[in-house]
Amino acid sequence: MSNLAVDLHSHSGYAGGVGQITLEDVAQTMKYKGIDVFGTGDCLLPARMNELKRKLKETRPGLFSLPGDSSYFALQTEVIFTSRIPGYKNKITAHHVILFPDFKSVEKTALFLEKSGIKNTIGRPFITTESQAQAEKYFFEIKNIHPEIEIIPAHVMTPDGILGSKNRLKSIKEFYGKFTEEIKVIETGLSADPEMLGKIPDLHKMTMISNSDCHSAALNRIGREFTVLDTEDISYSDIIKALRLNKVVFTAEFNPKEGRYFNTGHRKDRPGHEKELILTDNIPEDLICPVCGKKMILGVNERCLELSDENLIPLKRRSKHLIPLSEAVAESLNTKSVKSKKVIETTKKIIDIAKTEINLWRLSDDSCKELLDNQIQSQTLHSIIAVKNGNFRFNPPGFDGNYGKLEILKRTEK
Repeated sequence: MSNLAVDLHSHSGYAGGVGQITLEDVAQTMKYKGIDVFGTGDCLLPARMNELKRKLKETRPGLFSLPGDSSYFALQTEVIFTSRIPGYKNKITAHHVILFPDFKSVEKTALFLEKSGIKNTIGRPFITTESQAQAEKYFFEIKNIHPEIEIIPAHVMTPDGILGSKNRLKSIKEFYGKFTEEIKVIETGLSADPEMLGKIPDLHKMTMISNSDCHSAALNRIGREFTVLDTEDISYSDIIKALRLNKVVFTAEFNPKEGRYFNTGHRKDRPGHEKELILTDNIPEDLICPVCGKKMILGVNERCLELSDENLIPLKRRSKHLIPLSEAVAESLNTKSVKSKKVIETTKKIIDIAKTEINLWRLSDDSCKELLDNQIQSQTLHSIIAVKNGNFRFNPPGFDGNYGKLEILKRTEK
C-alpha cells in the first residue's frame, strides 16, 4: 500500500499565459514540495507530445520520469468543451482535466480531434459542439479510446467551471447527458473546498481532488493544492482506481478565500472605481455593478450557496487549509514578493531541514519547533506554526481575479 501525493493539473509553456517551464524545473520543485506524481500538461499538442516522448521514459506502469530522476509524471492535458444547451442563451463552456494511461491513447485522441475538424494548435484545445447530444457523443468517443482515460471537470465552481457563474447551469446533467454516469471525479479549484461543494447534490458523492493548476515551476505554484491517495502500488492504473473508488486520504487546499473568485465585486483599478467593491449580500440579480454599471463576476461562494441543499449531510472528507510555505515566509519577513532572494533562500533552507514541504506541514508543532528553532528567524517560525494551526486569514478575500491578501494572525489575534 502506498500514500501518493499527486498534483494532476498543470500547464506547459505551450499554453496561453504561461512562461517557460521545463520538465527539469518541475521535477526539482516536486522534490522540494514532496509531490510524487505530477500532470504533464498539454500532452495532446503535437509539439508537447514529441517533447514528452523525447524526454520521458516509462519507469512505472503508465508513469514516466526523466532519466535518472525519481519524480513521476502522468500524461495530462486540459481541454475546453463548449456546447449549446436548450434554455441557455449563451454557449456553455467548461474546462476538463484529461488523464491518459499511455502515449498510444494520447495519439488516438489527437487523431480523433483531427478527424473531427478540431484545431489542436494550442496547449488547451477547444472542442466546440453545437448541441448537448454532440458534446455527449464526443465525451464518449474520447472515453472509449481507452478504459483508463479519466475525464475530470476542472475547477468546477470558478467562472469557467461546469457549474461556474458564467454558465449558471442548474445541474451537470444538462451538459453531460448520459455521460454524467461516467463522471466519477471532480476538481475543487482554488476558490472552493470539499466542505463548500459537499452540499451540492450533483457533487455530493463524487471523489473530490485538489490540484495546483499551475502555470510555472515556482515553489508557490506547484503543489499549492494536492491530493494524497491510498493506492496499492505506484502505477497509473492504481491512481485511477483510487480516484474512482474515492480512496482519498486527504486533500491540501487553498483557503477558498485566497482564490481569485471567492467573492463578488470589482477591483479598484477598474474604470469608474476609486476603491474596491466587495459584495457579500444584496448582490444584484443581473450582477450589474452599482458603482460603474458594468457586469461583475459572481463569486464562487455565492454560486455554491445558490446550488447547495442545506438538508444534505456532506460525506466525511479529510482536507486541510494550507498556504504555500514561500508565502508564509514572505509574510513573516514583511516582503511582498515570494520571488525575492531572501524568501527563496529561507524557504529552501526550511525544506532542506524538513526534507519536503509536505513533511513540514505534517509535523507536530513540537517537532516543527525542535527542527527549526535557532535555524530561522523567530517570526518565520511563528508564521509556520500559525499556518499549521489555521491561524491566518485573507483580508480582503479573493475577488474579480485578484488573490486574497494573506494575514497571519499574531498571538493576540487568535
